[in-house]
Amino acid sequence: MIDFSIKENYLKPNIQIDYNSIENADYLNLLELLKNRYKISEKQVELFNGYSSAIYSILKFLDKKYCFIYSPCSLEYKKAALNLKYEVRLINRFENIFLPIKDESIVVFANPSYLDGTFYDLENLFKYWVSKEATIIIDETLLDFCSDNIAVNYLEQYDKLFIIKNYSTYYSNKNLSISSIFSNKRNIENLRKYEPEDKLSIYDMKYLEESLKDKEFRVISNSINIKNRIELEKIFHSCKFVDFLFHSSSNSLLIKLKNINSKKFREELEKNDIKTYNCLKYDFIDEYFINIYVNGKDYIQKLKEVLYAI
Repeated sequence: MIDFSIKENYLKPNIQIDYNSIENADYLNLLELLKNRYKISEKQVELFNGYSSAIYSILKFLDKKYCFIYSPCSLEYKKAALNLKYEVRLINRFENIFLPIKDESIVVFANPSYLDGTFYDLENLFKYWVSKEATIIIDETLLDFCSDNIAVNYLEQYDKLFIIKNYSTYYSNKNLSISSIFSNKRNIENLRKYEPEDKLSIYDMKYLEESLKDKEFRVISNSINIKNRIELEKIFHSCKFVDFLFHSSSNSLLIKLKNINSKKFREELEKNDIKTYNCLKYDFIDEYFINIYVNGKDYIQKLKEVLYAI
């Protein structure tokens, strides 16, 4: 079975770790590596034991009434906000991202976005959010696939900005339980007061540390992912069942079908040993959407042959 449903980067950092020999990991060294990689002070970073933990921690820390989530988005945000008794409002990115929000609310925006991988110029949205005195959470988990830091440039301009990154996706380890929040120094100091010490696995820390040390990984990974994504886009552009293909800047493609629903389409692919992701659980996604993640060149060629034979 060729699997196009895996959201983690199909390429892996060039690291060799003997986990049996790891006795400790240097937290400060990891912060230094993140500082150099993302051009941010180590005093502006707090690390968390996993993506869900980071989301729950920041929403609990902020303790507001309203949470506006630009969707489709990771469902972790809606789940956490509802559990923390927020009044959640969803804004459909596909229809109108400039719908009004309430004053002093929380806004959540993933850039690039989830499923479709769309990269947004947030300048106008950011100005609007600031005018509403909103607390802004930007999820840049997928940004490593396409660009340098973007929201980091706003950290010194606005003191209600928080940036979340989940490292398991780009660094190709679904079991890697380290995520981070970037903000200004005062926010991080206040957030850290409520966080336990020694909350990170030394094995996870070592994996991320060695991944960040692989200087060639980013160049090679992004070059190959872009090339393979473009090839996937070409294949689906010429597919008779495709109505619309979102332009992606990550390793994810979102495709709207015509004349066939996603259940039937996925079944046809699975008959030929190709697995795709069922994305129907996401907000504003209907039965005509499918989600494909970038994979290797040979697997893409196989997908092409199957698609043209359906």
